[in-house]
Amino acid sequence: MNIETPLVVVVIANWNLREDLLECLGSLYETDYSRMHVIVVDNNSSDDSVASVEQQFPQTQLIKRSENGGYAVALNDGIRAGAILNPDFYLILNNDTLIPPDTIGKLVDTMLSDPRIAITAPKIIYHDHPERIFSLGDHITPWLPLPVRVGRKAFDRPAYSKTQEFDYLFGCALLMRAQSLKEVGLFDTSFFMYYEDSDICRRMRDAGWKNIRVGSALIRHKASLSSKLVPEQMVYLRARNRSWFYRRYRHGPLPAATFLALFFGSIKTILTYLFTGKRTQIRPYIHGALDGLRQAVPPLTGTSWD
Repeated sequence: MNIETPLVVVVIANWNLREDLLECLGSLYETDYSRMHVIVVDNNSSDDSVASVEQQFPQTQLIKRSENGGYAVALNDGIRAGAILNPDFYLILNNDTLIPPDTIGKLVDTMLSDPRIAITAPKIIYHDHPERIFSLGDHITPWLPLPVRVGRKAFDRPAYSKTQEFDYLFGCALLMRAQSLKEVGLFDTSFFMYYEDSDICRRMRDAGWKNIRVGSALIRHKASLSSKLVPEQMVYLRARNRSWFYRRYRHGPLPAATFLALFFGSIKTILTYLFTGKRTQIRPYIHGALDGLRQAVPPLTGTSWD
């Protein structure tokens, strides 16, 4: 690539996933993309993550937080720190992912093809089952109360290798245009973790930007390893934030229909926990869902560049 290659600042949030973070960085530094700056924001890990990165990947910029302020807070800290470099794009990357050498280049090429693209994302496949797709994205339809998820846990096939526009993209790997972030704002920190990716995709969409899945680009995802560290807290947050999100953004013809769809989806989740030996997750799930309904939906929080 020549000197006109756009600058990509990679932002990785980490909390107590030392081995996976190191493996992620190892794959990242083997990329064939030539203009890249990597920032790891550590959320006060206790597993020697920071020292290991300093020793094994000294070229990485480290931001050491004194407390775990959440995933969205860490991402925003990394984005703001990277802004001094005036990058063209930010790559938001989960620490439990592995990125093939050509993925960043493919995402950037798609970005350059259309100035109204805010986000490009690779096709996410399971690390241990690469024949299966973790996620492609979600489509909003005017007559359905919830968006339609495409490709979830499906076997990969040629149709999934196309470039497609989606309303929502899963946040484990998002290449984001700096200009669109300056216009729309950063991640909403009130979510702490979960649905902050859907929220920013929705704000981009509502502002007239495009969210694109590049099916020819891949990323391997180890599928929510972080949530297994404190499962009850994560179950609570996912349920609460789901309610907050669908109360903030209308889907379908009637809010009551969305509420019913969420209710029956919650019943299905509770039964799944009941019959799969995850009974300890039922109480925090119910607690989170109820808090998401009875608490006021917070305004956008922490999205300013200041």
